[in-house]
Amino acid sequence: MLDGDDGDDGDDLARERDLDARDTPAEVDAAFRTLRRVAVGYFVLFLAVVGGFPALSLTLDWWSDARLVGNMSPGFVMAAFGLYAVFVVLGVAAASLSTAVEDRMLGGPDGDERPETPAEDVP
Repeated sequence: MLDGDDGDDGDDLARERDLDARDTPAEVDAAFRTLRRVAVGYFVLFLAVVGGFPALSLTLDWWSDARLVGNMSPGFVMAAFGLYAVFVVLGVAAASLSTAVEDRMLGGPDGDERPETPAEDVP
Protein backbone atom coordinates (compact mmCIF):
# COMPACT_ATOMS: atom_id res chain seq x y z
CA MET A 1 0.00 0.00 0.00
CA LEU A 2 1.09 3.52 -0.66
CA ASP A 3 1.67 5.94 2.13
CA GLY A 4 -1.66 7.59 3.08
CA ASP A 5 -3.73 5.10 1.06
CA ASP A 6 -6.16 3.25 3.27
CA GLY A 7 -7.21 0.87 0.50
CA ASP A 8 -10.90 1.81 0.19
CA ASP A 9 -10.77 3.41 -3.27
CA GLY A 10 -12.96 0.59 -4.55
CA ASP A 11 -15.58 1.41 -1.93
CA ASP A 12 -15.59 5.08 -2.92
CA LEU A 13 -15.97 4.13 -6.58
CA ALA A 14 -18.84 1.75 -5.74
CA ARG A 15 -20.58 4.46 -3.69
CA GLU A 16 -20.19 6.94 -6.54
CA ARG A 17 -21.70 4.50 -9.03
CA ASP A 18 -24.54 3.79 -6.60
CA LEU A 19 -25.32 7.50 -6.31
CA ASP A 20 -25.25 7.86 -10.10
CA ALA A 21 -27.68 4.96 -10.46
CA ARG A 22 -30.39 6.51 -8.31
CA ASP A 23 -33.23 8.44 -9.86
CA THR A 24 -33.91 12.00 -8.89
CA PRO A 25 -37.20 12.87 -7.18
CA ALA A 26 -38.26 14.76 -10.32
CA GLU A 27 -37.70 11.66 -12.47
CA VAL A 28 -39.65 9.48 -10.06
CA ASP A 29 -42.48 12.03 -9.94
CA ALA A 30 -42.64 12.22 -13.74
CA ALA A 31 -42.70 8.44 -14.00
CA PHE A 32 -45.46 8.27 -11.37
CA ARG A 33 -47.58 10.83 -13.20
CA THR A 34 -47.10 9.00 -16.51
CA LEU A 35 -47.99 5.63 -14.98
CA ARG A 36 -51.06 7.20 -13.36
CA ARG A 37 -52.18 8.48 -16.78
CA VAL A 38 -51.68 5.00 -18.25
CA ALA A 39 -53.70 3.44 -15.41
CA VAL A 40 -56.52 5.97 -15.75
CA GLY A 41 -56.64 5.43 -19.52
CA TYR A 42 -56.90 1.67 -19.19
CA PHE A 43 -59.49 2.04 -16.42
CA VAL A 44 -61.63 4.20 -18.72
CA LEU A 45 -61.26 1.56 -21.43
CA PHE A 46 -62.26 -1.12 -18.91
CA LEU A 47 -65.35 0.89 -17.92
CA ALA A 48 -66.27 1.35 -21.59
CA VAL A 49 -66.10 -2.41 -22.18
CA VAL A 50 -68.07 -3.23 -19.04
CA GLY A 51 -70.60 -0.45 -19.71
CA GLY A 52 -70.89 -1.30 -23.38
CA PHE A 53 -72.06 -4.82 -22.67
CA PRO A 54 -75.41 -3.79 -21.04
CA ALA A 55 -75.77 -1.01 -23.60
CA LEU A 56 -75.67 -3.59 -26.38
CA SER A 57 -78.31 -5.66 -24.58
CA LEU A 58 -80.60 -2.65 -24.25
CA THR A 59 -80.19 -1.22 -27.74
CA LEU A 60 -79.83 -4.27 -29.99
CA ASP A 61 -82.61 -6.84 -29.92
CA TRP A 62 -80.62 -9.42 -31.84
CA TRP A 63 -77.89 -9.31 -29.13
CA SER A 64 -80.26 -11.16 -26.80
CA ASP A 65 -82.65 -12.83 -29.26
CA ALA A 66 -80.28 -14.39 -31.81
CA ARG A 67 -78.99 -17.90 -31.23
CA LEU A 68 -75.51 -19.23 -31.84
CA VAL A 69 -73.93 -22.61 -31.25
CA GLY A 70 -75.69 -24.56 -28.51
CA ASN A 71 -78.69 -22.21 -28.49
CA MET A 72 -76.63 -19.46 -26.78
CA SER A 73 -77.24 -15.80 -27.49
CA PRO A 74 -74.37 -13.52 -28.58
CA GLY A 75 -74.70 -11.70 -25.25
CA PHE A 76 -74.25 -14.92 -23.29
CA VAL A 77 -71.28 -15.98 -25.39
CA MET A 78 -69.69 -12.59 -24.85
CA ALA A 79 -70.34 -12.71 -21.09
CA ALA A 80 -69.19 -16.32 -20.75
CA PHE A 81 -66.08 -16.21 -22.94
CA GLY A 82 -65.48 -12.89 -24.66
CA LEU A 83 -65.15 -10.67 -21.60
CA TYR A 84 -62.48 -12.91 -20.11
CA ALA A 85 -60.46 -12.71 -23.31
CA VAL A 86 -60.91 -8.93 -23.45
CA PHE A 87 -59.81 -8.57 -19.82
CA VAL A 88 -56.71 -10.72 -20.38
CA VAL A 89 -55.72 -8.66 -23.42
CA LEU A 90 -56.42 -5.43 -21.53
CA GLY A 91 -54.36 -6.56 -18.53
CA VAL A 92 -51.40 -7.70 -20.62
CA ALA A 93 -51.46 -4.47 -22.63
CA ALA A 94 -51.58 -2.31 -19.48
CA ALA A 95 -48.82 -4.27 -17.78
CA SER A 96 -46.50 -4.24 -20.78
CA LEU A 97 -47.02 -0.52 -21.39
CA SER A 98 -46.43 0.29 -17.72
CA THR A 99 -43.27 -1.81 -17.67
CA ALA A 100 -41.99 -0.15 -20.83
CA VAL A 101 -42.69 3.33 -19.47
CA GLU A 102 -40.97 2.54 -16.19
CA ASP A 103 -37.95 1.02 -17.92
CA ARG A 104 -37.54 4.05 -20.16
CA MET A 105 -38.12 6.69 -17.51
CA LEU A 106 -36.43 5.13 -14.48
CA GLY A 107 -33.31 3.16 -13.83
CA GLY A 108 -29.70 3.99 -13.71
CA PRO A 109 -26.88 3.05 -16.00
CA ASP A 110 -27.67 -0.65 -15.57
CA GLY A 111 -31.07 -0.29 -17.24
CA ASP A 112 -30.02 2.21 -19.88
CA GLU A 113 -26.90 0.50 -21.20
CA ARG A 114 -27.86 -2.43 -23.35
CA PRO A 115 -24.89 -4.39 -24.62
CA GLU A 116 -24.77 -4.39 -28.37
CA THR A 117 -23.63 -7.50 -30.13
CA PRO A 118 -21.28 -6.80 -33.03
CA ALA A 119 -22.59 -8.02 -36.35
CA GLU A 120 -19.73 -10.46 -36.84
CA ASP A 121 -20.58 -12.25 -33.55
CA VAL A 122 -24.18 -12.95 -34.54
CA PRO A 123 -24.57 -16.53 -35.86
